[in-house]
Amino acid sequence: MKQDDKLYNEWLDEVRNVQPILSNPDELTTAILQQVSRIVPRKKKRKSLLIGSWVSGIAAGLLLCLLVSETLLSPVPDGVRVEEEYRFQENSAYSLPEGWEKMRLSEKSDYLSGQYVQYKKLRQKRIMELTKKTY
Repeated sequence: MKQDDKLYNEWLDEVRNVQPILSNPDELTTAILQQVSRIVPRKKKRKSLLIGSWVSGIAAGLLLCLLVSETLLSPVPDGVRVEEEYRFQENSAYSLPEGWEKMRLSEKSDYLSGQYVQYKKLRQKRIMELTKKTY
């Protein structure tokens, strides 16, 4: 065993101390340069990915600002009163009875319920007529 250990140590010393002999150093140099040139485009890919992420981040920020401004700022100028335009608009489907403003809430509810029942009956009648025509 001791002889094997000695032999092993001698081989290790030779391997550690002897410089490698190159038969063709030019081929080794070109191979190393080719490997280096293959590594360089990875940085370009990272750079383009970084630029793309910056652009998408800026676009997302602008979109967020646009949506927040749409939510917080009114698209209608303050001088325009939209609700009053619709308040006095005529409705051709039904008309309110005279004295509507003076009616109590229960009277208004009864009137509107009656109007709704009439509308439902009329609609059901039209549906029945249409189904009779198709069959």
